[in-house]
Parts: sequence; structure tokens; C-alpha cells
Amino acid sequence: MTCGDCRRMADAFVSAQTTPETNHDIRRHVEVCPSCRAEIDGRRRLRAALRSAFGRTSELEPSAGFAERLRAGIREEADRARPHAISRRAWLGLAAGVVAAVGLTGAVLNRSDPAADDLARDAIGDHRYCALRSGPASTAGTLSDDAAHLETDYPLLLTAPPDHVPTPGGGVRVVDRHVCAYDGRRFGHVIMQYRGHVVSLLMTAVRQGLAGGPAGDSSPHSIGRSSNGYSVVSIDAAGRSILLVGDLGRKELVDLSSIVATPLVGALRPE
Repeated sequence: MTCGDCRRMADAFVSAQTTPETNHDIRRHVEVCPSCRAEIDGRRRLRAALRSAFGRTSELEPSAGFAERLRAGIREEADRARPHAISRRAWLGLAAGVVAAVGLTGAVLNRSDPAADDLARDAIGDHRYCALRSGPASTAGTLSDDAAHLETDYPLLLTAPPDHVPTPGGGVRVVDRHVCAYDGRRFGHVIMQYRGHVVSLLMTAVRQGLAGGPAGDSSPHSIGRSSNGYSVVSIDAAGRSILLVGDLGRKELVDLSSIVATPLVGALRPE
């Protein structure tokens, strides 16, 4: 890989939208190229700074219809000039990250912990663009296909939660299991149907204590609700966050998380 190749794909790489083979090539290149390594690090810092600025400044919220126009424009450009190293699905995923940066997921009402706020925003974004907009039929690869590339705990989602889970509020049916990334954060993703709602169960690596509960407490906690009606519940354990995202009320999502997500906690291996 040349420096030119690396820099052309830098934005897609920091957004986790390149293929495993391309990721490997870029990592090998930056190990021996200080200039490209600095370029990649700079783009990561810039991306984080932009997300933070847009996410926390009400004056920068997009006008009505702006996000839809932006997404349509990026989709049209993707159809016209598709990069050879990035699939159309990945290109649209990158578009999703851009739209998220201007607040399409809605402000998440959890300002006491910026890290938890970022996690909730990414979880909502992944739920909207993967579970709701794309749907399981267009998922690039199943979890079983990709499990070998993931951390030790992600293969748990191959069988948990079960395909059918009875609950007091009605049955839960798993419709898809896969891996995906949103705005640079990688998730193991289980898409479920519950009482006519689509609910995402997501697993990702986080720092300890992100769920917002007392130290050592691995029970579900609400970490945010967006202005457009999506709730996020998280269980923080063993350096992982297991999240449920959906348009259910907070209490209902917490109750559901206790049934479908809490059983996973005991199987997580400490980092």
C-alpha cells in the first residue's frame, strides 16, 4: 500500500467502513510510515472533535429537512462514483456517520456523562441505520461468518438471546445476528421483534462504569432517550456494554433488558 492509497482511504478507515483486508494493509503501512500514522491520528481527533461540537451545541442543530437532503446527496454520489475499496453498503454507512455528526439521531438526554452520551448516540445511530433502514435482508455478513474477526465475547451472540424468548409482555423473536460498525464503534448486533417494535441488542467494548449504575452493579440502567423517541438501556460488565435500543418507553426497555440481556453478563470474560 502506498501513502496515496492510505490517505485516500483514511476517512473510511477511521469510520470502520473498510474491509478486513484493507484494514490489515493500512495498519501494516502506518506501522512503518510516521507521516500516514500522524494523518490517521489527526483525522480521528478531528472526527471526535466535530462530533462533540455538533452533539453539544444547540445552535448548530440542522434545519428541518437538511439531514434528509444530505443523506440523499451522499447516496446519489455513492451511486455515481463508488470507491473501489468500499462497498455501497459501507459507503452509505459512512454517510450515516456524517449525518449523525449533525444530530440526526436527536439529542440524547444524558449530559452528566459525555462518554455515556456518545455511546447512546452511536447505539441509536446503529439501530436506525442497520436495524430499521437497511434491515436484516441487506446485512453484509452474519455473526457466524465474522465471529473469528471479533473479540472473545462476541460469539456469545450466536446463540444468546435464544431465537424465541417468552416474556410477560409478549414473545421476543430474533430476526438477525451480525456484526456492524457505526461512526467508528464496532457492535455485535442482534435484531429482535417485540410487540410490533424492532429492538436492537448491541454489544461493544467500553470503559468500566459507563452504564451509570453503582459500582459492581450489573443490572440494566437507562443511559439516554433521544428527542426523536429512542431509548437506550445498558448493562456494563467486564469491559463490555450490552445495550438495548428501541422506541419503547424506558421502563419497558429496562424490563426487557433484564430478560434478554442480563443472562449474557455471567458469560462475559473479564478483560
